[in-house]
Amino acid sequence: MINFLTNSNQNPIVTPAFLVIVILVLISATVIINLIFNRRFVISDQTKLMMDTTPLCCQLWDSNLRTVDCNEAAVRLYGFQDKKEYVERFFECSPEFQPDGQRSDEKAIKLVKKAFEDGYCNFEWMHQMPVDKAPLPAEVTLVRVNYKGGYVVAGYTRDLRDIASLERQISWLRTEAEKIYFDPLTGIYNRRFFDENMNHLIKLLSRSGGVLSMLMIDIDCFKKYNDKYGHIGGDDCLKLIAETLSKNLIRSDDFVARYGGEEFVVVLPNTDEKGARLIAEKLLLAIFEKNVPHEENLASDRVTISIGVTTGKANYTQNSNDYIKRADEMMYISKNNGRNQFTFGHL
Repeated sequence: MINFLTNSNQNPIVTPAFLVIVILVLISATVIINLIFNRRFVISDQTKLMMDTTPLCCQLWDSNLRTVDCNEAAVRLYGFQDKKEYVERFFECSPEFQPDGQRSDEKAIKLVKKAFEDGYCNFEWMHQMPVDKAPLPAEVTLVRVNYKGGYVVAGYTRDLRDIASLERQISWLRTEAEKIYFDPLTGIYNRRFFDENMNHLIKLLSRSGGVLSMLMIDIDCFKKYNDKYGHIGGDDCLKLIAETLSKNLIRSDDFVARYGGEEFVVVLPNTDEKGARLIAEKLLLAIFEKNVPHEENLASDRVTISIGVTTGKANYTQNSNDYIKRADEMMYISKNNGRNQFTFGHL
């Protein structure tokens, strides 16, 4: 056993072995301290690099909920001169209340605390520009990260103004696209929609061996109606006819379109002769029961319609003109036979 403290008078002395152990202990402590420091430095450096390189607005909050740092993207987003101004004026970037009615400062504290506790949270937030108070909708993600030997919360803000603008443009384009398929007066489908969808239906039904029925409808003596009641009265009549026809088509695949002037078409996929006849009778009665006065109508004292009906087994060699021609022929037979009736003919 090595005795470190020996001399003849039993007074402690420092032996060479003791010095070696002390030196080793000091070296080990230095290595451990350096490892801890370097580890902290690496984590801090990684966090700093992550914050500075992201194109998103990013800022850091400490455990006392103070803004301690931000990146250049944050400075640019809100129009500040530098990071110092950002840190000092950050709370000017939120209105007093959020859209849900909560105070911005109180809600922000809750969310940052939640991020410290849970490590992550994501939410939408209404910011505002500090100069003109213009709204700045944003999506915010809070993440707890190591920073300079402790924990901070990093907040990443995604500006939603471009997304909102894009959504408005998409909505506008969708509305404009829909307009090309709708009649501006009556609000129902127009001739273009009919032409494109009719040919598509024929091809689709030809694959399954389905049948297709079509009704060509004309308002009786409509020119005389216009002359008697004026063009405004005529427009009102057209809108009423379109609305009545639409409301009496129950199935989602059936549709009515304004073909032109006072003519309408009704398309009935997978509807046989019997079903087409029933629909024609239903539409004749629905219009008649509206009891719209028409003193110049040769068929009645009210507005009536004449209908031509055709049904055919869909075939890929057919096109919409085949159905139009046949239904139109039947419609003129109805008119020649006294109006206010329908005539059926197979395709």
